[in-house]
Parts: sequence; structure tokens; C-alpha cells
Amino acid sequence: MTTLSATSATSAAPVTRTTPGRAARSTGWVLTGLVTLFLAFDSITHLLRVPQVVEANEAMGGADWFPTVCGVVLALCLIAYHVPATRAMGAVLLTAYLGGACAANLLTQAPLANTGFAIATAVLVWAGAWPREPRLRALVGG
Repeated sequence: MTTLSATSATSAAPVTRTTPGRAARSTGWVLTGLVTLFLAFDSITHLLRVPQVVEANEAMGGADWFPTVCGVVLALCLIAYHVPATRAMGAVLLTAYLGGACAANLLTQAPLANTGFAIATAVLVWAGAWPREPRLRALVGG
């Protein structure tokens, strides 16, 4: 990890920022790849309206069009996550999408493992982007 020091214009105290090393960036890419494969698969199953997705939607009481909209929204968030200029926004949007999945799971009394999996996926979204995106580190003071 490389440490960079600078002096803030408002104070004489040095401001220290760290840049993740090569291993951290490589791990970020691997995590991003894994989470992308899962979320792309999820998006495609919604867009193709596979029987399991349709059954889950009916059990939730969702409208017939709901899985398709979810698939499109997830695909757009995933694209934003991979475009360098929108990576930070994509991470936030994916987190929001997965938060909605958690809420739907809890409201429908789905197994807690489903909610835990959505939370773990959101953590992996951030863990994958964190070492590669300085705006995300700045967003939460890292």
C-alpha cells in the first residue's frame, strides 16, 4: 500500500491517503468478476422469465411485468458498475437494488438465508470496487 501525504488548505495538519497495492486491486477485479457473473445470471433469468422467477413473483403477489423490470434495472446498474466514469454510482445503485431484494425477502417471510445472500452480494460489490475506485474510498472517508 502506498501512502500519500498532502497538506490541507484549511489546516496545517497533513492529510494522509492510501492507495491500495497491486494485490488489493487484483483481488478487487476477481471479486468484481464473481459478483458480475452472479448478478448477470440473475438479470438474465428475470429477463427470460424462467419458471422459478415467475413462481417467486407470483408468490410475492407481484405484477406480471415485475420480473422483467427487475431484470432491466439490474442489468443497467451492472453496466453502470463496469463503466469507470459511473462505477461509484453503479455500486450505490446495486446496493440499493440488493436492499430492495432484502426488503422483499423479509416482507414475504422468505428464508433468512435469502436475505443474508443479498447482503453478502452487496458487500462483495463494494469489496470488488473499493480497491479500484478512489471515489468510493472518498465517499466513506477511506
